[in-house]
Amino acid sequence: MMDYLSSALLAIGPISLSVLLLLFMSMGKRLGQALELPPYYRLYNAALFLLLFPIPLIWILTAIKAWGLPDSDADVITLIKIGVFSFPMAIAFTLAVYATSKYWAWIWEELRRPKDEGGSEDEA
Repeated sequence: MMDYLSSALLAIGPISLSVLLLLFMSMGKRLGQALELPPYYRLYNAALFLLLFPIPLIWILTAIKAWGLPDSDADVITLIKIGVFSFPMAIAFTLAVYATSKYWAWIWEELRRPKDEGGSEDEA
C-alpha cells in the first residue's frame, strides 16, 4: 500500500511543474512570434514528455513489482523510483532552461544597459 501512496505523492511535483512549463510554452510561443525567433517552444513539449512519461512507468513498475530483486527493500524501491524520475527530469529542465534563456535573452541586455543610455523619458 505504501508503494502506491509514495508513487502517487512522487507524481505531484512533476505534474505541478508541467503546468508551469505549459505556461512558459504559451508565453514563449507568443514572445517568439513577436520577436520572430525560431520555435524554441517545441523544446517545452519535449520537456513535458520527459516530465510526465515516468509517472505511468513508475505506476506500472509498482503494479507488477518489476524491480528485478526478490523481496526488494523499501529503500531500494525508493531509489529506483527517484532514479526513474530524476534523470528524465534533469534532461527536461535542461531543455526548458535553454528554451527560456533563448526567449528571454533580450531582457538581460535591457537590465545590463546603463539607465542614461536608453533614451530618457524624464527629459520631457
